[in-house]
Amino acid sequence: MDIAAIAQILSSLATFVVAAGILYQGREARKARDDQDRPQIIVDADYTGRFTTNIVVRNIGHGMAKNITFEFSAPIQTTSGEDITELPYFKNGLNFMAPQTDIAAVWDSYQNVVQHLRDKGLTEGITITSKYEDRQGEYYETEWTINPLLLEGSGYSDYKGYEDEVQALEDQARALEKISEDIRESINQLYEERSEPRETAHQRDATG
Repeated sequence: MDIAAIAQILSSLATFVVAAGILYQGREARKARDDQDRPQIIVDADYTGRFTTNIVVRNIGHGMAKNITFEFSAPIQTTSGEDITELPYFKNGLNFMAPQTDIAAVWDSYQNVVQHLRDKGLTEGITITSKYEDRQGEYYETEWTINPLLLEGSGYSDYKGYEDEVQALEDQARALEKISEDIRESINQLYEERSEPRETAHQRDATG
């Protein structure tokens, strides 16, 4: 094989390597754009409420999601027996969810949530599987486990218990204030009713 043939082969090989590199980079760039624009639906426990723990559906992705459905490893229930998983959007799904949006529902107080999970033997928490599609119809699944028991020992439970006590005291103070207002109104009304006849008699004496 002469030098010209070898050079041609090497040139063709170099062209192939460059083309393959360009193709790979293009695919990676396209994949990065797709990942950035894809939706990601999770169901999370939100502990930032002052007196309640909430269940929140979030689209933490940067793309819209459609045809969203949910599956639960166990019902999410309140101490009064309400089943959060029976809410219409959990039971029937969501047609659409915009990026960076959320939908919240009140679960219960933190102490009640923990007690309920213990009573039901759900010490590993509850796993929610979200199934959905992106704008182009590509299918995704996201699995997410919520477990408020993991916060035990962190001081959070004591903090929430203190907040509940504060709330109870505030409720009592408002109730006492309302009773006090009602008593003042009753006294004022009684005084007006008793003073009106005397005023009328005095007016009659003055005109007589």
